[in-house]
Amino acid sequence: MRPVSPTLGFPLAPTLQDMQDAINEQAVPTKPVQLATVLFADLPPAADWPGCMIHVSDKNSIAISTPVAGVYTWLRADGAAL
Repeated sequence: MRPVSPTLGFPLAPTLQDMQDAINEQAVPTKPVQLATVLFADLPPAADWPGCMIHVSDKNSIAISTPVAGVYTWLRADGAAL
């Protein structure tokens, strides 16, 4: 990604810099990332979110969308079933 220069001279430069910083933070996190929180009954289809994580509050766990026998399913971060 090409860096945003503060010398661009137009009013969007600070906003573009904030957006670039946010994208870079996702690529190489320097701090913990807050996950979305849902109830188990409200989990979206795992296949729609391959490789993503979500906090399942009523199960007190982090779930990861993981392929099992070619089908994505939500598993606990330790690999156990929810």
